[in-house]
Amino acid sequence: MPESLKIFEASDWIALASVVIALLVLGLTIWQGLQTRKHNRLSAKPYVDFSWVNKPLQGLRCELKNLGLGPAFISHIKFFVDNNEVKIKNRECYKSLFETLEINEVVTKIEVSHIEPHSALSVGHSDNLIVFCDSSISEDDHKLVASKLRRFSVQVEYKCIYGIIYKTSKSGLL
Repeated sequence: MPESLKIFEASDWIALASVVIALLVLGLTIWQGLQTRKHNRLSAKPYVDFSWVNKPLQGLRCELKNLGLGPAFISHIKFFVDNNEVKIKNRECYKSLFETLEINEVVTKIEVSHIEPHSALSVGHSDNLIVFCDSSISEDDHKLVASKLRRFSVQVEYKCIYGIIYKTSKSGLL
């Protein structure tokens, strides 16, 4: 045994072993805390997506759904025509959006759910964002509206309860 280690007595070795064990336990506790934090964030993560319904007997609409595990706090909903963002501030902006898409001529009634920033979308909740036509419209008009909507897409930016920001990809009618 080297000379420098002979100065340690049994009680010193026990104390040194205790310090090493305490440091290992501290490291393990920190790692476990980080894993728990990651798990908690994933357990409350929302997943917002769009669902497009395009069936002549059910109409043509865009639904906003929260398919995640936590509430989604909506920051912005963006509308695009030909990949150019259309700012929506009031009812007249919606009218001009539909005029740009040239669907006002075909459909006389379009239902819109205007979702304000900081609104919450609960887990499993689904909301019709825009209903372009219902089952009462003719099949030919339905196809015409669907063809005009190929230029239209939407995107949503939202946060989870931890303030992490998420953004969907642009979604449009196929």
